[in-house]
Amino acid sequence: MTIYTDSSIPGSLTYEEALSRAKSIAVAVRERASDAEQLRRQPDENIAAFVQAGLLRLLLPSLWGGYELSFDTAVDTILEIARGDASAGWCYAILVFQPWLLAYFPEQAQREVWGEQADATLAAAVFPAGRFQRTQGGFQLSGNWAWMSGIDHSQWIITMAMPAEMDGPPQLFLIPNTSYKILDTWFVTGLKASGSKNALVENIFVPEHRAMPFPALFTGKAPGAFVNKGPNYQLPMLAAFPIGLVAPILGATRGAFEIWCEANRNKLTGITRERVSTMTHQQILLAELASEIDMAELTLRHCLTVVKQGSPIPLDALIRLRRDYAAIAKSCVHVIEQIYLHSGGSANYESHPIQRYWRDIHAMASHAALNFDTIGESYGRFQLGLTSNPNDSVRF
Repeated sequence: MTIYTDSSIPGSLTYEEALSRAKSIAVAVRERASDAEQLRRQPDENIAAFVQAGLLRLLLPSLWGGYELSFDTAVDTILEIARGDASAGWCYAILVFQPWLLAYFPEQAQREVWGEQADATLAAAVFPAGRFQRTQGGFQLSGNWAWMSGIDHSQWIITMAMPAEMDGPPQLFLIPNTSYKILDTWFVTGLKASGSKNALVENIFVPEHRAMPFPALFTGKAPGAFVNKGPNYQLPMLAAFPIGLVAPILGATRGAFEIWCEANRNKLTGITRERVSTMTHQQILLAELASEIDMAELTLRHCLTVVKQGSPIPLDALIRLRRDYAAIAKSCVHVIEQIYLHSGGSANYESHPIQRYWRDIHAMASHAALNFDTIGESYGRFQLGLTSNPNDSVRF
């Protein structure tokens, strides 16, 4: 595995500098998009560019050499990268947000990862696909976690597992890349270049300090919150983590829209050779889709405003945040559907970028944390004064 380091990484970074670097990287990312799909993972050049620009330190705590910038900075750089290529934007979002998640772990775990290398790369699968047993000083852990986006270039992974006897809450575990095997399972339709392969763990020992009860993330009062005392690290997971899921979806949707608009400027119909841009229905559709994208972004900006106010986040606000994240994903799927259906038969060719955006946006929006039916039920039950579904991760 290549370990990406660069002594020229800036000691400080502003929002404007981060955004400028992301825009520059996005140009190269777009040019590599087709090759990345052939690789079925992100090219080394992309990951190296993220590291060398200092962008993986945006949400890294200042205690460990990070910039500890706002979620706005992370979101806006993700939007730019994803405009260039959805898979790159998705993997970049994972790389940016995993340090935020690790910041909630015990201090010793953070020190092991960041003590000597602030740009350590992490992947995660936060669903209980493993089993653990308590043992002296820690846990014995086994499992097989799918959807490990970016695992090929990750030095650590974060996983979730249930007790072997199913008699307690799930735990999160931090595991070095020497303790798991990568299974090449990623033969898919969407997000081909994300390299979201499986991580197989077979009866390894995980010390106590590399584990954390998952329910601690619901309150934002996990062990690391007492080490990293900035407002970024006091938030409940469900309030902030989905930001890293919807931002690449929105960025990719805007990227597809821009390509579609540019194509429509000079496109001619097949028989009459009429300019598509002169057709009223195409002009109206453009206005409709542009407004839908803008409304999705305004919704995301509202979510960021709520999150930046810090903890505690009232229950009604948390439930609305979840609804809004899912609604953003749903709107983006509607937009890319219309773009694809109104791009003509040429969009079906593998060489056409629209079909890649179409596949990738659908794949990203299928994430369980963005399922509008599940989240919509939760929101509806709360508004109607009913109790929560027992299977819902938010109880009221």
